[in-house]
Amino acid sequence: MKNAASSHWRKHAVYALIALLLIRLLALWAIPLTDTTEARYAEIARKMLETGNWVTPLHDYGVPFWAKPPLSTWLSAAFMGVFGVNEFAARLPALLLALLTLGLTAGLMRKRHGADAGLATALFLGGGLLFYGAAGTVMTDPSLLFCVTLSQVAFWHAMNGGGKLWRYAFFAGLGLGLLAKGPLDVVLVGMPIFFWVLLRNEWKRLWRELPWISGTLLAAAIALPWYAWAEIRTPGFLNYFIMGEHVSRFLDSGWKGDKYGFAHATPRGMIWPYALGALFPWSLAMLAWLACRAKRLPALIRSGQNDGWLLYLTLWTMMTLLFFTMSGNIIFPYSLPMLPGAALLMAELWQRGRNEKSGRALPWLAMVSGLLVIAGMGLQWQDGAKYFRTQKPVIAEWQARQPSADAMLFYWDSRREFSAEFYGQGKVRTTAKPEALATLLAAHPGSWIVTEQRDLATLPPAIAGAYRQVKAFPVMKDTMLLLKPAAGH
Repeated sequence: MKNAASSHWRKHAVYALIALLLIRLLALWAIPLTDTTEARYAEIARKMLETGNWVTPLHDYGVPFWAKPPLSTWLSAAFMGVFGVNEFAARLPALLLALLTLGLTAGLMRKRHGADAGLATALFLGGGLLFYGAAGTVMTDPSLLFCVTLSQVAFWHAMNGGGKLWRYAFFAGLGLGLLAKGPLDVVLVGMPIFFWVLLRNEWKRLWRELPWISGTLLAAAIALPWYAWAEIRTPGFLNYFIMGEHVSRFLDSGWKGDKYGFAHATPRGMIWPYALGALFPWSLAMLAWLACRAKRLPALIRSGQNDGWLLYLTLWTMMTLLFFTMSGNIIFPYSLPMLPGAALLMAELWQRGRNEKSGRALPWLAMVSGLLVIAGMGLQWQDGAKYFRTQKPVIAEWQARQPSADAMLFYWDSRREFSAEFYGQGKVRTTAKPEALATLLAAHPGSWIVTEQRDLATLPPAIAGAYRQVKAFPVMKDTMLLLKPAAGH
């Protein structure tokens, strides 16, 4: 009877994971790229593919993007080269990296406790709100998550009888992480490992089990050639990226050196509420689960093997949060690297306290994130422009009206709309300067203009008189006006 119940639960868990995957695949295609973050990184990848410059990501034509290394950009650009320039191709690498992360995490638990524990881990990780949202989102964080997870999983395997492949996978993860997000990867991997070794006095085993010399050379061989080449191509990159993005950004909430956006000033300690949101619905479900087992919890903690496993998972979960606690410049995805550790920790406690009824709700709770994505797709199909900040409908209307081959689309705006640039595929520019707009229109006869309704009055009269409105588009709180040259102009 117990085996039958376990088999029944396992079947529901697999169905839930398949459903989550299918929903996420559909969302890659159904939801347009939105401004600013996702559309910006997709456009950087599109420019890389268009220009053939695979060394320096470009923030604009001729303007280097020094804020992040290129791993995620390489992947999106390569997939667009194969599948075409579209949101599905740009997003697919992030989904594949998330699946690899899920496989590494669940595989680690499966090896320790069997198939049911592995499936529970997959549900805890795959059904979490932030992980599920990031899986298939064009940004650098999914690649960082994969690299951190690869090193963390490989470390445990290497320290517990894993073969040579795991020993070198640890260093490969570090090298790739330097290409994904920079030195932050080494910090996020190193902190939990350092304190685990320190608390357990495992220094000798640490030196014995990992090939430090050849492994470090492997990591350097993966990452350093690009860093050197990038500095040679655009001098000043290393100073901005290392000192600016990795020191000033995290310590100074009002950092003024940001070339590519705005400092995200937040109260110190904000990473903890972000983490609770990232773990939803598990942050609520596990709190309730722990509250019901408060008296048994000490026994559950002591019931496992004394090999440091629970300590390792706790440090993996907590050290990322502790690291960002003192930062006054963070955003919601910064809690992403701790999610595999948290999923393993929750699955370990679930496994230790499991009974016949335990886990029945896990597949259904995991589907909550999938249902939220379905709701997002429903809003998009109803009238996506009202709920998503995207210029896709504007660009589609302009392209459908078949402007001349040399025509451009100029946004009269002080804010760049990266989604317009992506979907316009090199034919969109933005300016808020009258002289610049006049020069651009003179250089590209027959070009069209887009402006927010509230900015229409600021359009230079000589230009405004030569254009007429074609269509208005509600885009969240704005209304975008598409203007075409009037007859005779």
